Amino acid sequence: MWSTRILAFLFPVLSADGLIFIDGPSPAPNTETAPGGSLAGSGWDFQVNYLNYHATVISPKHVITARHLGASQKILTRPVIFGAMEEETYAIKGERILIGDTDFSIFEVWETFATWAELYHGDDEAGRELVIHGSGVDRGSEIPGVGWRWGTGESRKSRWGRNVIKGALTSKGNDFLYFSFDDLPGQDEVMATGGDSGGGWFIREEGIWKLAAVSSAVDAFYSQGPLPTNANGFRGAVYDGSGLFYGSDAEGWKLIPTTGESGDPEEIEFYRQSHTYGSRISSRLKEIQAAIAPALAWAELDPPGRFTRWLADHGVTVETGVADDPDRDGVANLEEYLAESDPSDPRVAQTGLSFEILESGVHRLTLRETLDLAGRGLRVEIESSPDLLAWRVVGELIEHSQDRQNVDGFRRRVLERGDPGGGTLFYRLRISLSS
Repeated sequence: MWSTRILAFLFPVLSADGLIFIDGPSPAPNTETAPGGSLAGSGWDFQVNYLNYHATVISPKHVITARHLGASQKILTRPVIFGAMEEETYAIKGERILIGDTDFSIFEVWETFATWAELYHGDDEAGRELVIHGSGVDRGSEIPGVGWRWGTGESRKSRWGRNVIKGALTSKGNDFLYFSFDDLPGQDEVMATGGDSGGGWFIREEGIWKLAAVSSAVDAFYSQGPLPTNANGFRGAVYDGSGLFYGSDAEGWKLIPTTGESGDPEEIEFYRQSHTYGSRISSRLKEIQAAIAPALAWAELDPPGRFTRWLADHGVTVETGVADDPDRDGVANLEEYLAESDPSDPRVAQTGLSFEILESGVHRLTLRETLDLAGRGLRVEIESSPDLLAWRVVGELIEHSQDRQNVDGFRRRVLERGDPGGGTLFYRLRISLSS
């Protein structure tokens, strides 16, 4: 039965390779560069890397990707090709959020994304043009009149392509959108392969490109027979599979007829063309929105409001000033905010700055700070004074090392300066909160 095939057979092939173009191998304008012209803003800048795959930013704190990629990675990266000034690292916070038994994974990060994709709300995706993003490879050898084999994973690069959504279908209670490999839009038309797992599908509504699906599965395993087996099978993107066999040794093989078409994936005529399937956003919209709603509300607050919200999340609703110390641990609220400490628990008293003098006379200062300095509107300066009266910013510090604690959301920076001489010297940490 087809519904078993897509869940038990197609997902495993999504472990390698990527976008295959019908009219050319990996066109340069589509590789590691954003779509332009009428396709500008179609989701490229909302892509980040999870493992060697894609995820899409959907809130100031969340990304969505394919569940079958697992949860082993603790960071996301945003390279310059997606619009970053320099490669950015984002630390995953807590456990991933699963949406029922769908192929969606939502990850929260400690840091803050400046922009994020809108979600598509409607159920009228069929017939709309889409832009798909993935981590693709060059296509492999041609099968004349049929299509192309998948290439190797050696040339995987992030790319985008186009197609037209053909329809929606349900498998084991979960909804998928799909498109076929039939050359409708022209040169940019693609068929996804394994490396495209997790990439976003964007369709345009009233001039805005919105996330409609997340790449999940493909039709890809064929045999030319005459006795089809896994041993003589191949993974490919086919635009005319007439006369090929489709299936596997475990599921059984069926001969694709040379005539007839079908929109029903339970009929073998359906597989005369390869299809790509994406987990449908609109069918799980309420659950996805519920997961990201707190982050969207948080984004509406100014930095002081975010500080107050952080205190409330820790159960602190009185003594909420920046200099207050409700848990009486000797560390003020704002310093605990900087140090990713707990303002409600005196057993957790993380300070932002510590100091020692090495045998060489070098002054070593260790700064503990949240990974989300920008999102929290925090600025830190280390000042020194010989008399606790006149203070000046220490500008000659050299960063000796940095240790990111991705799971706990802070980093420890070790800063050093040579022996300044001159007798007694005091240090302090000045923390500013943007208004």
